[in-house]
Amino acid sequence: MQIQNPRQRKLIDTLTVRRFLRLEEAIALTGSSLATIRRDFLALAQAGLAQRFRGGIRLPQSDTMLPFALRNSLYSEAKQRLAQRAAGLLRAGDVVFIDGGTTTAHLATCLPAVPLRILTSSVRLAAMLDEHCRRPDLDIYLTGGRLYPHSGLLVGPSAAASVDEYRAHWAFLSVGGLTADGLFNTTDSVVETERRMIAHAEKVVVIADHSKIGRTAMCRVCGLEEVDILITEGTAPLEIVHEKLAECSVQSILI
Repeated sequence: MQIQNPRQRKLIDTLTVRRFLRLEEAIALTGSSLATIRRDFLALAQAGLAQRFRGGIRLPQSDTMLPFALRNSLYSEAKQRLAQRAAGLLRAGDVVFIDGGTTTAHLATCLPAVPLRILTSSVRLAAMLDEHCRRPDLDIYLTGGRLYPHSGLLVGPSAAASVDEYRAHWAFLSVGGLTADGLFNTTDSVVETERRMIAHAEKVVVIADHSKIGRTAMCRVCGLEEVDILITEGTAPLEIVHEKLAECSVQSILI
């Protein structure tokens, strides 16, 4: 679902960062009336983009992620720049794990013109590479697994187990959050496959826009000691994780 109403889009952008949003905060943020914000909260809840509680809304809880189209529209320009920088790391003959996040999906439009082998849990990414790139020098492999609703993402035990059959030069991951305690994602249906990608890759690259830094999500993927490179925006609040990044020898690339 794409949000056409700019006021509701602003509410979701803010909610994605804060996780909770109260009526009075939304009124101050948008300059709208109480009645208008209540209608907006109801519309977002009916669309499955938020859950209501007394006096506010929050992101959907438990084993739920926002629809791909909505997540993809958040900070889209930043995600494209980050993906372009990540793609610049690749060389001819590399084997690459790519997870099913919306940030890593942007890699479809910026992979270098060299032979690559890609294993991904993202049906959308595989389709974009197949339909739009039309490149004979790309070998594309999909994990097995169950198709998670509205995400284009393959999940479950067979998705995770299929990664064990491969070894890669790189694992490119997007995350729901990154703090000094490690990487986080929104659902346990996703994290086990990401853990297997980390275990079987020579280098692990996390691609995260500024909104993910200093934020947690429901499930912890791993500690920062498992990460080799973090690619993020120059506006990201890295000071809150600087010491841990240095302690774990994580290379930070800012754009």
